[in-house]
Amino acid sequence: MAKSPVQRITFCLALSLALFLPADTLAHARGEDYIFLSFHQDSIEGLFEIHFEDLEGKLSLDVDADEALALAGIEKSAQRVQAYVDERFAIAPHGGSPYEIEFLHQTVTVLPQGTFGQYHFRIDSGPLPDKLDLRHDMFYEGDRLHRGLVLVEYNAKTNTTYPGEYTAMVFSPTNQEQTLDLTDIPSLMGPKQMIPQGVLHIWIGIDHILFLLALMLSTVLVRQEGQWKPVEKFSGALWNLLKIVTVFTIAHSVTLLLAALSIVSLPSRLVESVIALSIILVAANNIFATVKEGSLWIILGLGLFHGLGFASVMSHLPFRMVDLLWVVIGFNVGVELGQIAIVAVIFPILFLLRRTRFYEPVILKGISALLMLIAGWWFVQRAFEIG
Repeated sequence: MAKSPVQRITFCLALSLALFLPADTLAHARGEDYIFLSFHQDSIEGLFEIHFEDLEGKLSLDVDADEALALAGIEKSAQRVQAYVDERFAIAPHGGSPYEIEFLHQTVTVLPQGTFGQYHFRIDSGPLPDKLDLRHDMFYEGDRLHRGLVLVEYNAKTNTTYPGEYTAMVFSPTNQEQTLDLTDIPSLMGPKQMIPQGVLHIWIGIDHILFLLALMLSTVLVRQEGQWKPVEKFSGALWNLLKIVTVFTIAHSVTLLLAALSIVSLPSRLVESVIALSIILVAANNIFATVKEGSLWIILGLGLFHGLGFASVMSHLPFRMVDLLWVVIGFNVGVELGQIAIVAVIFPILFLLRRTRFYEPVILKGISALLMLIAGWWFVQRAFEIG
């Protein structure tokens, strides 16, 4: 059967996306480094905590993640790391010249998220100013999603010892210079602040967006006598959509909470592979309509894995956040708002097009086939760790 120009263009676009977007750009976990700071009357003490993957991948260091050998590797490469930090990180009195960082010693910590090198340091600041200028330009090489978190433990300016691991600043490739007011240090990672993080996460999670798209394509149709027919009323199509989205929301909300609280944990390779497989299954059902009954149960099961995918970006929360439960809830609210925004844009367009003669062959089946192609390549990349 000859392909229409629309089908050919869409096929080429999807193939390009599948082949040239590497799997790691679609993954949920983001690299982070941590700077712990304690502000005293005439000095600043702290440590840089850097994941071994960053030390190896971005600094080309040969470090062994085995706990027994890790410290020796960290100590051997300490001077290179310190020189890198000196070049790309600075603390200065507001409007003044940067302080000199005196590195003291190195330690290693092994956490559920991996092995980290810890580089302890001290700064002779003199009388502590009210404001400090910080610059963070570390580990952004080829990684637009990397973040640097500044966590405050003690502040002599207000005589405050902060609970848990108190995140005061978040640096990124587009936000490398900030000013810290020591007279008032609010937490940036409270429940309210996590709502936009959840929105952003689903908006940049292209695999979740494509799964939602695959689910929505058939909601404006109904299966009758072995054929797809357009839904007569908007209320009917909306009811189909609400059932699907509600089941998906319940499923991924449950596993997001369980995974972020470290109650459930599965290998990310398995989770990401199943997420890619979920797109294939839903898209295939749009084409062949093999599952007519019990499809909501299948969506429920697939949604559970999507929740684990959402949770991977929060894998650091059990030891990086205060009020963890409320932080997770805030993040989940953001995910739902982001999901609603996507549905609100796409669903009305699908409803308006449902009666056109090209809806079933091009939009429903054509786009579903393209989704299978893209997700199939992702599945191969993730399951077999290719790319």
